[in-house]
Amino acid sequence: MLKIFKKTLLLFAAMVIAANTVCAQDYTIPKELVAYGEEVYADARSYFGRRSFSGYCGTYVKCQLRAMGIFKDGFDFHGNGNQWYSNFDNVQKTSGGYYVYQESGSDCIDKLVEKYGNDLENIVLSFPIQAGYSARYRGAGHAFILYALRDGVAYYSESFSFGKHREGEVIAEDINSLLERYSRRHGTITGCVMLSEIDQSSFESDAIVIAQIKESLEELSSIEFIAAEFTQISQSRVMA
Repeated sequence: MLKIFKKTLLLFAAMVIAANTVCAQDYTIPKELVAYGEEVYADARSYFGRRSFSGYCGTYVKCQLRAMGIFKDGFDFHGNGNQWYSNFDNVQKTSGGYYVYQESGSDCIDKLVEKYGNDLENIVLSFPIQAGYSARYRGAGHAFILYALRDGVAYYSESFSFGKHREGEVIAEDINSLLERYSRRHGTITGCVMLSEIDQSSFESDAIVIAQIKESLEELSSIEFIAAEFTQISQSRVMA
């Protein structure tokens, strides 16, 4: 068993028309991931005590984290969408025993992939601006969870229905398309937080070593190219 009156008409309307399309390409979502998302949504909704989250993204995030076992028997903390990155500041482990890995900025997903590989799970994304608001009046921001990120494809669900997608449904989208689309509506992503049952520090060390080896090989390749060019020039001069 897995361990979650609208405020204004403006908010409601903005959430409903969030985007008419998600991605031109249709990805096949693994059946087990669909089932997982359905169970997480059902449990999250039971923790919330209502039939729908109606776009309350921060509440959806906290209830999902409890349903996923990342928060154990309750909620570690609450917050609006634009607070969910900073919520994890100085937190090494959640009450459910999950390790916390934060990355900030527009390239935060790239940083995670570079450090820990391209098959990741449980990533909270936090954006600064609420749909329908501006950079000056930011509102509550926005947040949601990637259940999985596999070879550049993000699997996630939302706290509202939009387009052909219903609230809580697992959606598959190219991660770059996703970030571009959300950034247009919610501002540049503040950061992301990966929550892992496994201590990823050893993976990060391996990634650093691999990057250093790759850099050394590239330098060696450049040296070999220069040496070959020098040899060719020298031979040409001798023959002349």
